[in-house]
Amino acid sequence: MTTVGFTRPSDRLEAGRELCRKYGLSCVCAPSMEPVHGSEETFSLVKKVFTDCDAYFTVFASITAVEECIKEFGKEMLLAYLEHTNVACTGESTAKALEEMVGRECDLVPETYSGECVAEEIKDEVGDKLVMLLRSDSGDDKIVKILENAGAYVVDAAVYGMIPAPVGPMHEELMQKIASGTINAMIFSSPMTVRTLYTQMSDKFGKNQADSYLNEVYKVAIGKPTSEAMEKLGIPADSMPEKSTFEGMLKTVAEYFSDTEN
Repeated sequence: MTTVGFTRPSDRLEAGRELCRKYGLSCVCAPSMEPVHGSEETFSLVKKVFTDCDAYFTVFASITAVEECIKEFGKEMLLAYLEHTNVACTGESTAKALEEMVGRECDLVPETYSGECVAEEIKDEVGDKLVMLLRSDSGDDKIVKILENAGAYVVDAAVYGMIPAPVGPMHEELMQKIASGTINAMIFSSPMTVRTLYTQMSDKFGKNQADSYLNEVYKVAIGKPTSEAMEKLGIPADSMPEKSTFEGMLKTVAEYFSDTEN
């Protein structure tokens, strides 16, 4: 049986295991990043934009962004706020979470899942209008630049931060199994998860050995930003899924190893 490794927020590990079983994969996993709620100042700004009905588009960059806004405002209030703005999500999973948790359908999901692609799709209609980005504090400035170059006013709101989960027995098992060649594939769902695991493996084995171990594994990046982060670290992705979702990555792994076995 093909074994896939991944790191994911602790509250999503079991869902990840279930999806692995769905695709006939075994897995070794460990907690990745844990969210930290955004600052009072940030949410005061977000609330003002919502209550003033100023945002032409509100962009949710992740499921966690949806969850943190629910924590701050509650589902009913967030739904009321979103009635006065167009809503875009950077991926299908985020759009699904928004609809299931809040009851708000997304107005736009780009064909290729990323913040940059959202910006490219809306740039021709946002001149002199306000766009609010709801995302983590680790987002780069590419989305903002695209929108500002199109004449938009951008509120870039870090509604959460991410901190690495402490290294524990699950991380040790994952790293040892990567090193021993027991894991056939690794899937990476964000640039930060790549950088965190790479740092942990470099600390444990040394950089050169970490490079060697990770380059022996079939690696799937969820999308372009993650792939670019892997390239910079010297552990380039072997593939990206057709759909930039966690399940899409598992499907890519299952199909790849099915083809290599036939």
